[in-house]
Amino acid sequence: MNDGVDTAWARITAWLHSHTPITAATLRSPAPADDIRAVQDAVGRPFPDDLLAWWRLMDGVDDDTDYRNAFTLPGVYMPLPVTRARDEWASLSAYPDQDCCQADGQHQRAAGDATLGFCTALLPVCRALDGAVLALDLRPGTDHGCVMDWMAQSGAHRTTWANINALLTDTAERLDNYPTAAQDPPNPGDPVIRDDGALTWT
Repeated sequence: MNDGVDTAWARITAWLHSHTPITAATLRSPAPADDIRAVQDAVGRPFPDDLLAWWRLMDGVDDDTDYRNAFTLPGVYMPLPVTRARDEWASLSAYPDQDCCQADGQHQRAAGDATLGFCTALLPVCRALDGAVLALDLRPGTDHGCVMDWMAQSGAHRTTWANINALLTDTAERLDNYPTAAQDPPNPGDPVIRDDGALTWT
């Protein structure tokens, strides 16, 4: 699986450097091992290998200078730096979903199941400007490690991505198809290069 992450991320970064260097410049260097250990200790659950492999390749995006140019995944989600993933998890976990999260750390619902509130076994890895997050579902079950979409108003729901590897591979394929898929207007979910040279998504 790690080979898949390495390959997909190499395709993504090569495309960015070729087509939208202004967005490529917002990618941060690999996450420090100490930061990764700190978020693992805070969450207290094992992380999927593909997430760890991705964090060893990059530490989110630098959106402090100009968030409008920051690299995003489909749906316009910015990858969080590892320290911000820990902060997001801590903030959202302060009010756990009472219908799922139990005091002993167990969960009443399995990985991939929808929740109304925020489940403490969800690890935010990307954030949109509207406050929505993409989170990995660390609850037990056959769908452990799947990508969930969470918003305060609607709770958490499973996306089409089974894991980080699937998310990155799908992103790479959409970018690779850009020259032939580009049209006016673009299809929903297509990458778009804005007039200022930055990547966005329809």
